[in-house]
Amino acid sequence: MTLVVALEGRDGLILAADSRATIGDPRGLTAVNDLQQKLFKLSKYCGIAISGASELAARLTDQLIAQVEADKLEYTDDIVQRAYVLAKHEFTQWFGVRPWAGTQPVVDQRPSIIFVLAGYTVHTAGLRPRIYLLSSQLDFAPQLCPSGYMLAGVPQYATYLLHRFYSREMSVNNVSALAAYLIAETATQDPKVGGPIRIAVITPQSGYTELETAKVEELVCRNEEQSRRMRQFFFGGSNNGKQDREAV
Repeated sequence: MTLVVALEGRDGLILAADSRATIGDPRGLTAVNDLQQKLFKLSKYCGIAISGASELAARLTDQLIAQVEADKLEYTDDIVQRAYVLAKHEFTQWFGVRPWAGTQPVVDQRPSIIFVLAGYTVHTAGLRPRIYLLSSQLDFAPQLCPSGYMLAGVPQYATYLLHRFYSREMSVNNVSALAAYLIAETATQDPKVGGPIRIAVITPQSGYTELETAKVEELVCRNEEQSRRMRQFFFGGSNNGKQDREAV
């Protein structure tokens, strides 16, 4: 399992993921691998993160990267359309058409894959930020993000924290720190998320750039310090707080 986070800030986008792969049925014994690569650069203005059946997702991502490079695609809307056509075609070849009962879908027994694509597309006013989710359960139909953020994998804890802390007016530096916080906090509650965090920043000026490991670790340490200060606040954190505790 995983946690993928895409966030839009006022001056850029970020795409982030953990690095844990879970092997086995989560209802029983499992093993983990914290060396999974889940972030990939597709073009200067577009990145992709994967969740679900990692080997199949990696195969599709390799094919997508090759097509993007061959056709010199740069912008997210064009790449998303290519991703949809490629993934739906290949998945159908491998596993057949998604089953339906009349107009209603039935339980899909095919492996689950989710792609999150983030980047920029050309608009009359310049470059416009875009975040899309493509899921095998919906035949990879592109789902455009209306809220400025997208989560995939294990989103429950991160969704709550986003509602508490996220704003589109945050800088790209701040949304990078928030993404690291969402993944690290989820990892404390759900063992299917964990391992080193990777973060890519995408801006109109510089395009796609992955943060160095040391920078990500610095963000995690700063977040932990802020959490420590919050705990200290609730325990008092001053002489007055000490007196309050003694009084109780």
